[in-house]
Amino acid sequence: MNARVKIGLVIGLHIMSLLIIGLIWMNGIREQRVLKSKVLKIQIIKPSVENQLITEQDIKELISVFYKKDWRKMPVFALRATELEHFLEMQPTVHHAEVYIDAMENLHVDMYQRDPLLRIVEAQGAQYYIDVEGRKIPNSNRYSARVPVVTGIQNPMQGIDIAEKANFAYRAVFNIGTEINADPFIKSLIEQIDVLPNAEFVLVPKIGNEKILVGGNENISEKLNKLKFFYQEGLRYEGWNVYQTIDLKNKDQVVCRKNQTES
Repeated sequence: MNARVKIGLVIGLHIMSLLIIGLIWMNGIREQRVLKSKVLKIQIIKPSVENQLITEQDIKELISVFYKKDWRKMPVFALRATELEHFLEMQPTVHHAEVYIDAMENLHVDMYQRDPLLRIVEAQGAQYYIDVEGRKIPNSNRYSARVPVVTGIQNPMQGIDIAEKANFAYRAVFNIGTEINADPFIKSLIEQIDVLPNAEFVLVPKIGNEKILVGGNENISEKLNKLKFFYQEGLRYEGWNVYQTIDLKNKDQVVCRKNQTES
């Protein structure tokens, strides 16, 4: 092989190497452009501002678990938006989800969060939330909801819904919690609902040391209206920490017992 042929081969190999490097570089640039053009757009719809049960990071982690790889490198047909919706809706803090892919192949996830109503502390120590539809939300160190705490229930909740036949006590306290939640003034007032062994209820306010005796869960709306009127019209003259108990069990009246230090 003469020198001229050798030089031609070397030049040819060099050009081929440059072409291969160029193709690899162009492919890398194109992949980066594709990855940058695909965006995950998350929207969390919460019923109340103060109660956040799920974050964008939680959703990103769930999506990673579902796809098991970078979804941006997957073709659109493989993203399975409906299946992802069903997977997300299996999470206990999620009411429902809407997933869709736009014309730019961006992945949109609209997450509708459950609305916690009460925090249950069972006599055996188990803790969890019940939402406004009567369904259980597991307790977690990652979130905390500002809702009344329920204490004194002796029997563990059966299943995940208060509609279960054995959950009579939970349905009763759910009824009270729903009425409390319906009135902004009462909602801001009540911190705790204590269930007594005789199936009566005692409310504990956030301010003041008085105990509010509700009795059973019948006529709760009427009882809470009496309480609201008493706090707005009565306590503004008497002041806080005057009463030991405020009894709502008697029809058309509020019976109060003053602290022993009060005359």
